Amino acid sequence: MKRIRRSDETRTSSRPTTRYVDALPIGPGLLYPDMLPENVWGSNLRGILTRAEWDRLRIPVCEAAGNRCEVCGQPGYDPDTGRPRRPDCHELWHFEVTSTSAVQRLARLIALCPDCHRVQHAGRAAILGELSKVIGQLRAVNAWSDAEIQLSLDNADERYRWRRRFNWDLDLSMLADKIQIHGHADLLIPAARRPQFRISHFAD
Repeated sequence: MKRIRRSDETRTSSRPTTRYVDALPIGPGLLYPDMLPENVWGSNLRGILTRAEWDRLRIPVCEAAGNRCEVCGQPGYDPDTGRPRRPDCHELWHFEVTSTSAVQRLARLIALCPDCHRVQHAGRAAILGELSKVIGQLRAVNAWSDAEIQLSLDNADERYRWRRRFNWDLDLSMLADKIQIHGHADLLIPAARRPQFRISHFAD
């Protein structure tokens, strides 16, 4: 694998503008580890929506994927009991910084098995002593060498260190026709308001 480039430069007709975009390309047979900075932990869709509202979003995503992981194809299962269940519904984010804003923008929802989902929270997995499971899943899905796996983890750490430098506004406008958030009709939550929506980072 190659080192993932985090930034690109875009220009407008009036004056040059630098736009840094941090996004991961994951999909069938392709998986990268990710780490979210502490200042965005918990203020996600499950923290903002009621359980019923979250179910209305996640269940169709899982059913559209045939209740299988969209990366490795494994059926969903309960990691505690091993019994079949729907896959996890994971939020894929684009982190974008310009000279005037830092925005964490929802890009899509994706159905993931617990093993692939763990890789998307590699920092949490390390805290829980599960980094070996992350490494095993990267090897199984991507057929990477040890050196490639280490590079992907180094990339994730680099992105994490970059992300933690900013206070992120939360942009959920992708769901404009599906959800409503009181006081945020445009589905844009300023960074200063995010703590009020926060749930435990280790919540199920």
